[in-house]
Amino acid sequence: MDVKTAIQVGDADALHRLLREDLSRANALIHWGGVLTHPLHYVSDMLFDGTLKRGKELPLIEALIGAGAELDFQRMREDGRMSDTPLIGAASLGAEEAGLRLLDAGARPEVRGLFGETALHWAALLGEDRLAGRLIAGSDLNLKDEKYQSPPLGWAIYGCYNAPAGNHGSQREVAALLVSAGAKVYPEWLESKQVRADETMLAALRAGDP
Repeated sequence: MDVKTAIQVGDADALHRLLREDLSRANALIHWGGVLTHPLHYVSDMLFDGTLKRGKELPLIEALIGAGAELDFQRMREDGRMSDTPLIGAASLGAEEAGLRLLDAGARPEVRGLFGETALHWAALLGEDRLAGRLIAGSDLNLKDEKYQSPPLGWAIYGCYNAPAGNHGSQREVAALLVSAGAKVYPEWLESKQVRADETMLAALRAGDP
């Protein structure tokens, strides 16, 4: 068995053995889906596509962290952009527990990903309120990504009415957390028909009014 297979089947004991034999395996990139992926990111990939059973991700994450896996790993892609970190991967793939564990281990929430977004953008989009709550303190709440030119709050609003894959469904709670922490509320959001018809979201956004 190799690291890739151990992660796919959720065999933390086998992964521990493999890592004890060679610690460099904790950072050896895995070929998957036509790309090279860090093992920490691969755990979230496998959880997202259903190969890895939910609940088995944390022992795998623990094994990798214990073996010295690089928490904020990024690589330069062929197009010159930096890949997503394991934390961004966890947030974008609905692996909220993995994201929380990575934060506990010291992963940096402010690092920007493939198109200038942070993990907070993804946690907002997918309605991961526990992860978003932890990310807020170390993130720029009003940072606009480079692709959609939207801050995390805008992502939360979009995700609320356009359910993304891996949706956790707590976008309204994330919006309330962001506004409470000082995120800017743009007038066009308040004027949106979807927001105006949603009393909970509207109240969350209006809580930021002076």
